[in-house]
Amino acid sequence: MPLPEPRANEKKETFISRCMEEITDEDREKWPDQKQRAAICYSQWDSWQKEHGHPERAEK
Repeated sequence: MPLPEPRANEKKETFISRCMEEITDEDREKWPDQKQRAAICYSQWDSWQKEHGHPERAEK
């Protein structure tokens, strides 16, 4: 299953929480360290923000 992507107008912390919850057991086997999974979710957020041109929506 692909990693989740942020929803329109979703705040950063909301997305990161949802992303961490939606990571599958298969992904947990690939990335057993929670910090590693969090880094992947933050990377998803950053990529989506750059791709969609809405950095001002990022919650800081």
